[in-house]
Amino acid sequence: MINSISRNFCLCIFILLLVVSCKDDSSGKMIMRVSMGIPESHFEYKAMLKFKEHLAKTTKIDVQLFPSNQLGSDQEVLESMRMGVTHMNLPDPAVLANMVKEYNILSFPFIFDSQATANKVVDGPWGQELLKRLEKKGYVGLGFGDFGFRHITNSVRPFKTVADLQGLKIRTMQNPLHLEVFRELGANPTPMAFPEVFSSLQQGVIDGQENPLKNIASNKLYEVQDHLTLNGHVYAFVVFVVAQRFYDALSPEAQKELHVATQIAIQEMRQAVKKEDADSLEVIKKSGVQVHVLDPQEKQKMAALGEPVKERYANEIDPELYQFLKREVQKVQTPK
Repeated sequence: MINSISRNFCLCIFILLLVVSCKDDSSGKMIMRVSMGIPESHFEYKAMLKFKEHLAKTTKIDVQLFPSNQLGSDQEVLESMRMGVTHMNLPDPAVLANMVKEYNILSFPFIFDSQATANKVVDGPWGQELLKRLEKKGYVGLGFGDFGFRHITNSVRPFKTVADLQGLKIRTMQNPLHLEVFRELGANPTPMAFPEVFSSLQQGVIDGQENPLKNIASNKLYEVQDHLTLNGHVYAFVVFVVAQRFYDALSPEAQKELHVATQIAIQEMRQAVKKEDADSLEVIKKSGVQVHVLDPQEKQKMAALGEPVKERYANEIDPELYQFLKREVQKVQTPK
């Protein structure tokens, strides 16, 4: 009982100190705490250094970057932003969906055919509408940063057709929609925390997994996998989110520069994804993993099998927003 009270008291003092430290310092600068889940070696962090640099040149905002979940998980940080402890976060859309359910739509598989299409859609009216949905929860959405397409690896057999997925134990994100889609594809999906994936692949608990190429290479999953299929079933983003109370405290000029800094970081991430994908693919190939490119007709079969699941989820979330998304994709998608 006493220990519990002591812990709670210390936590309250810690939060109070953080809130006080976030106020303007003696030089007149406004401190901006930015929390990220990635390490300093990741291209997202390097993009945020550009963000920080721009605001340092154009405003009195002193950006402080906290990578590797130093200030807590994305969900915890989003809550702390409401209290003014932190000011900005870059969560996965699936995390935001816990507060604004429409963000689940951005995690739907088989939506985008290319990075160009994905970027045009989130930069356009559909993406702007999705960002506006954050306002009712006390946040301002600034834009979408790229993480790239997710692809499937496994150690059982080449995955060249939908039939090849039959019975494969594939680790997926802890997302009910993704689990259902993979079941429709004939796989045996297994939700699992990412830190457990390497050992589970090594021990044969699971046959394969799905991730962006950067994650596959940097975590050396190629050491315990034999096949990689470039099927690109989901395009992964992070969302640039700032606390409404922090945003409203800025001058109109500072708000403008905040948006400019965000676009600088976003463009940096988009260029980095292209390079990181190419570099990561070379690393994977050199390891001896067999790389397969899924035939477009087979990808269409996969999309068709997953469509009823997506439609059902979309009807529960916001059917009009989903139809709006499909129209925008059709309008801007890369010509074949």
